[in-house]
Amino acid sequence: MSVLPATGPLATQPHRPARAVWIAMAIVAAAVIAVLGYGLGMRNGPHVKALSGDAYVGANQAAVKVDGWTYGIVGSVAWVDSRGASHDSGWPDCLGSPGTTVHIRFGEVSVTGPQDDSWRQVVWVDCRG
Repeated sequence: MSVLPATGPLATQPHRPARAVWIAMAIVAAAVIAVLGYGLGMRNGPHVKALSGDAYVGANQAAVKVDGWTYGIVGSVAWVDSRGASHDSGWPDCLGSPGTTVHIRFGEVSVTGPQDDSWRQVVWVDCRG
């Protein structure tokens, strides 16, 4: 006596999730990984701190004293002009007159060098004060 496999509407097939389900699960997994990575980066990565103070302007250099630190601005830096237009690099136009003092906002990041020396780097200047 031979037994034939069941066929028709009552036959059972192994359940395989549809391709769309696999794609949705992959998207959800990628989103979870991205959110966790972003959270770890925000906690452990560099943080830009916004400060303001009076910049003492020299020839293509400026110094701002805030909370016991003197921040030097030298050469090219990202900046926002007095009209609110952004510039990726160059010398901020509000720091253009040597011998003057100008109130600015600026962003700084704590940096650690290869010899465990550290400083605070100015990464942007906002000329709107």
